[in-house]
This record gives sequence, C-alpha cells and structure tokens, in this order.
Amino acid sequence: MSKIYLTLLGAFLCASLANAQTTELTASDSLRLDQIVITASKIPLTQRETTKPVLVINRQEIEQNGSRNLGQLLNQQSGIRVNDSFGSPANPQILYMQGASAQYTLILIDGLAVNDPSGEGGTFDLRLLPLNNIERIEILKGSHSTLYGTDAIAGVINIITKEGSESAFAGNGQISYGSFYTFQGSAGINGSLNKRIGYAFNYKQESSDGFSAAADPGSTGTFGDDGLNSSSFYGKIELEPINDFTISPFLNFNEFDGGYDGGSFQDSDNTFSLYMINPGVQLKFSGKNLNLNGGYNYTRTERSFVSQFGDDGFEGRFHNADLYGDYKLSKNLNLLAGLNYQEYLMPESGSTSDLNAQITSPYATLLLKNVNGLSAELGLRYNNHSEYGTNSTYSFSPSYNVTESVKLFGSVTTGFKAPTLSELFGPFGANPDLNPQTSRYLNFGVETYLLQQSLKIDLMYYIREIDNLIVFTFPEGFINRDRQNDNGFEISGNWLISNILRLGAYYNYVTGELTTFDASGNEIQRDNLIRRPRHSVGVNTGINISDNILVRIDGEYNSDRTDLFFNPENNFTSEEVTLDSYTLVNIYAEYKLLNNQLALFTEVRNLFDADFTEIYGFNTAGISVKGGLRFNF
Repeated sequence: MSKIYLTLLGAFLCASLANAQTTELTASDSLRLDQIVITASKIPLTQRETTKPVLVINRQEIEQNGSRNLGQLLNQQSGIRVNDSFGSPANPQILYMQGASAQYTLILIDGLAVNDPSGEGGTFDLRLLPLNNIERIEILKGSHSTLYGTDAIAGVINIITKEGSESAFAGNGQISYGSFYTFQGSAGINGSLNKRIGYAFNYKQESSDGFSAAADPGSTGTFGDDGLNSSSFYGKIELEPINDFTISPFLNFNEFDGGYDGGSFQDSDNTFSLYMINPGVQLKFSGKNLNLNGGYNYTRTERSFVSQFGDDGFEGRFHNADLYGDYKLSKNLNLLAGLNYQEYLMPESGSTSDLNAQITSPYATLLLKNVNGLSAELGLRYNNHSEYGTNSTYSFSPSYNVTESVKLFGSVTTGFKAPTLSELFGPFGANPDLNPQTSRYLNFGVETYLLQQSLKIDLMYYIREIDNLIVFTFPEGFINRDRQNDNGFEISGNWLISNILRLGAYYNYVTGELTTFDASGNEIQRDNLIRRPRHSVGVNTGINISDNILVRIDGEYNSDRTDLFFNPENNFTSEEVTLDSYTLVNIYAEYKLLNNQLALFTEVRNLFDADFTEIYGFNTAGISVKGGLRFNF
C-alpha cells in the first residue's frame, strides 16, 4: 500500500509543478507583527508588545500537518522534544521543554490549567487532547509560575479551542486512513444563533491496529500489535446576556483504549483505558479601562491497566478556579491582579476519605508598555499550600524595541512545583513533610524582522536551576535532595520568500547536569538528560504550487542520546546505553477545490524509512502513509 501511495504522491507533485506559476511577494504577505496573543501576560497583546517571546501554532499549520496528533505537532517546534512521537500509536508521549522533564510543563485549555493528580508527577496525558477542536496553540518557554502557579517551571502550553463563527451555521470535518489500518474521522459545527448566542461542537473518532510497542530482539515476528481506539467530544456555548459580558460553559470528554507491552524487548497482551471529563465555565467583562476574567474547570481522569500482574486503577480529580482583573492605569501602564484556587484529590480505595491538597494563590503583575521602546513586566505570587505551608515566586521580564523590527528581551524568574499527592500520601514512600521543588530561570535574546518583515529570526540563551528535587530513596522514601542545572541555546528563523515559498528552520542545543549527594553529604555530578539530544535541527518548507495546491516538507535531526536499560537478566540493574543519532523527513500535500471548501491530502512520515530508536527496547514506525479529505461549509 505504501508504494501505491508514494507513486500517486509523486505523480501528484509532478503534475502540480508543471502548472506552477511564479508570483511576487506583496506587502500583505509579510510575517505578521500584530497577531494577538494572551498567554504571555493574561492581557491581549500583539507579539510586538509582549515582553516574552511567544511561539504560536495557528489553525492553518494544524491543518497542514494532516492527521498527526498533538504530541507529533509539538515535536516539530523549536525547544520542544516529544519522546515516542514515532512510537506505537497507543504509547504515551513524553514532552520535554528546553530539556526539562515533562512534570515541569503546565498544560492549559483556554487559559485554565488541567492536571491529573494520579499521573506520574501530576503530568497530563497528551493523548487526551485531540487536534480537531483546537484553533491555535500558544507556547511560553521558561518559568511562568507567577502567572500560572505550580508546574510552570519549564514552560506553559495553552490550547485555545475553536469558537462560534459569525454565520448562523457552519461545519467542518476530516476523514483519513493509512498505515497500520489507522482511521481518523472528525466533524464539527459552529455558529451564532444571534448576536448574543454562539456555539461550537466537535467530535472525533480514531482507531488503529498499530504495531508492537516492544522491539523483537530475535526478529521472530511473533510480537503482537498494540493498537488503539479513542473518541472525544468538545462543546462550548458563548452567551452575552448584556453588552460586554460573556458567559462560556464548556465540556471536554475523551475515552482512549489501547494495548501496551511488558517493557523493553518484552511482548505482552496488556491493555489500558484512559477516561477524562473536563467541564467548566468562563466569564469575561470588558470595560473601557477595566477587564475582568473568571474561570472554573473540573478535570477528572481515570486510568486502568490489565496485565499479567493483575488489574490496577487510578483516579485523579482536579478543581481549578481563577479570577483576575486587568486595570489600565494609564496609556502605558496596566495592573493585573488575581486569585487562583486549586484542589487535588485522589479517591483512596477502601477508605472514607480522599487524598487531597489545596493551593490558594493571590498574584499581581505590573506591565509597562512601550515607553520610548522600553517595556517591562514585574510580578509576584504568594502560595498557601495545605500541607507544606507557604512559598512565593517573582518574575521580571524587560524588553526593548531597538527599532520597529528589532527587539531585545530577557527575564529573571522563579518557579515552583508542589509535591504530588502520591509523594505526600501514597502507598510507597510517602512523606507529608515534603517541600516544593523550586527553580530559578534566566534568559535573554533578540527577535528581529528583516527583508521588509518577511524574515523573522529569534535567538535565545537560557539557564535553569531546580532545587529541592523530590527523589525516591530506600528506605527513606520520597525526600527533597538533588539539584538540576540546565542551559541551552536556541536559534530559529521563518522566511516568507514569496507567496509561493516559505522556509523555517531551528537549531537547539541543551545540556543538563544533576547534582546529588552521597551518604557522607558529598556532591556527585553527572550529565542526565536521558533521551534528550544535545543537538537538534529542524527544517520545514511550504510550497504553494498554485492557489489550490500546497506541498509541505519537514525534517529533523537529533544527535545521539543516552538511555537507561533495566536489564532483567542482571536483576534489573540500571545500565546506560547510547541511542544513535537520526534524520527524518516527512512530506504532506493537499489539493483544494470547490472554492477551498474541500481539500484532498496525503502525508508520508519517515519518507526514507530511517531505522532509529526513541526509547531503548521499543519500536518506532518506519515509512507510513495516510490520505484523506478535509471539508468546511
């Protein structure tokens, strides 16, 4: 089937190139400086006005990635590594932001935090967030605990969902099929019943036979496939009972079932299921000088596992309420103040009481906007935790517009991650006296637009230190002990050469060192960015062959990495192994017709069938092909 797809794709491209027309770049095609972003300061600002760089993935880029999932899309971005994005489709995908572990990146949906208290480190499973209902994604790198609280040590990813359209009724959908008998189908409707009622609803279904998650060391061909089945729903209603005041109730729902193997090189018929329900409501009032925003969401996750060792189940419940106001003190000065309340719960089997903890956090920031090119944001947050007591964080982020096209920026910030319920109260090594992990983060860089704003280049250097790491020791259990130091450099560029051709590229360098202590209190230091390459390069190009035909090619290079193998033939002793460097190329093509209301697309991932490893002892996909159609009306 793959050869047939490749032949059709080649014929498609050749025919398209034969009809290509050369068109000059116009002023309206320049890279936009006026795109509004909200995650950086919780205040709607243009990218020119923000003191912090924001990476935005818009709806067009999401659509041009065919039928990839959220982890695979994020893996293409500068400064982000999503491990196992090429693994078995049922596998969990682990996100690393600027080299930091997944537990240090906070996930938001429309600005409201989501969390799974039962997950490892409280991380939220990316498999529970389908792309079909996402309008855009805003990514902030670095510590942002002052605005967003716990877990935002390495960065924040804000998933911004679709809203109602201006028409009374509009619809969209996508269907695709490809390698490993993978099917995806989604449909959505949105609109406005009148000027005071809007709505958006989306549904998605996905299934795949997959392939064996574990590598077969003897090439016996007997390892079973690990497939998946999932369904998701998202709905939102926007009500404006009076002018300038909106109420937006919403609901996220996702079910995900699949298979998983017993470990490195170990086949098994294990199965798992994930379940998430995430209802909530958002309130917004917009005045002349005062804007008020409020939101509440509840996230309930259930995970169950069936293996040769028996059945295991986990449940997490998370309540999050955030109320803040933005007051315009003057033309160039804004004050934002808010109060955030979070509650974490895990029902305890056989007990009448739940494991729980709460955090109450007042916070405030002062934003200075463009006084002779100078902007700055100064913030402070105070956290009251029901178990460990109190702690605080601060942020200072200045920027300076040297010219309209050159901006210097930097930040000095602190962050924290509260201990999880499992670490405080769980059945293995619990320690109710744990303190939060704390961080310090420093970065500086430059953002510049060249060639009539058709070329954008970003450079950034960062240093991050995380103290009081929570580690598991025997026989003590969980304790605060170690220190993690990371630093890195990023350079990225996007060049709109013409309205036919667009190029993007990045280079990332990151290194990390863990400092631990032996029984005598002596420091022991070692490199420890397991599965994270020191050097990464990414390239993408979009070719608008005609008004109706687009070809997108993207690729990545990752240098060799280390991994840990817990060898069952050596009493599961940890052994360090080296994973070889690799290069991947992917290609996507689409043809639009019916006034752009219908698009036919095909996608080939790992075009040259590279043989590589993301996790030692586990498989990755070779060349894989999908094709489908996308429509809107």
